Amino acid sequence: MITDVFTSNQGPSTGLSKAADGNSARGPKPSSRGSGIGIFLLTAVILILATAGCKKKSTASDLGPNVNVADDIVFTERGLFHTFDLLFKANLDSNIMVNGAGTIDKAIITYNSTIRRFSVYYQNKYCADCVTRNGNIVITLTGDFFTTGTQATVVFQDYSEDLRKFIGRDNLINYGYILGGHSGYNSTIVGLSIVKDSLHSTVWNSLLDYHIPAVLKMNPDSLSPISITGTANGVSSATYAFSFQISTALVNDTYCRWIRQGVMQISVPSADVADGTIEYVNSGKCNDRVTYNFEGTVFEWWINKRKLNY
Repeated sequence: MITDVFTSNQGPSTGLSKAADGNSARGPKPSSRGSGIGIFLLTAVILILATAGCKKKSTASDLGPNVNVADDIVFTERGLFHTFDLLFKANLDSNIMVNGAGTIDKAIITYNSTIRRFSVYYQNKYCADCVTRNGNIVITLTGDFFTTGTQATVVFQDYSEDLRKFIGRDNLINYGYILGGHSGYNSTIVGLSIVKDSLHSTVWNSLLDYHIPAVLKMNPDSLSPISITGTANGVSSATYAFSFQISTALVNDTYCRWIRQGVMQISVPSADVADGTIEYVNSGKCNDRVTYNFEGTVFEWWINKRKLNY
């Protein structure tokens, strides 16, 4: 195709015929040699540009695996944090603890004090964090929630968020007070499954720590944040193995519906770009924003079902 263009642009040399017609006063016309040099230079430029274009295309990174993994991590972590937050708030709610029933964020929560069991029930409720929840979560404690050594077993029973079903359990243990006045729970999850659809599921294993400022027990209205640290690994809904470490604690106060601060360092070994970060940078406000950064390629994302669906 390039040859055809060059042929059509060159044309026959007319320098001699112009001189014979007495039109040489208009100045000499380019010779065929000059046209050949121009054609050569144009050819070289086109070849260089074509080569550069091919090189860029061949080295472009596919970030699809990274976004898929990041979406699954944000989706799952949101559900786990929400569940722990409900458990914490239920233990501070006098209606639930004394009378055995109450409502928190559209969840109906009952409490059996004899066996220290909470039952959390949603019936297709659209919640404050823009998530539609349905089903049951059963949480059984071995002692008082705020007592060192108390264990809590969280079982997801036909429970879903935005139609993704959680199958499995979270095993929690109160690690007591540590330097700085914080108490909290160690969380161990093995083989939790989050079913995206009939063909795609996320598999999740994690060791997380929920840190609770002591002031929250005495003053639940305090803006002191609960924070989360730890690590996790698993397989994403598109079958990419992943792992992550919370490098800057994830934090939130009881009045914000989303995690506001924190950074996760994520690894997707089989992806073109193996490493990246998930960043919550909403320290001065409460919104559903999150940022993915894969070696300088940045995605400004939202924590909702429309976006967390890659």
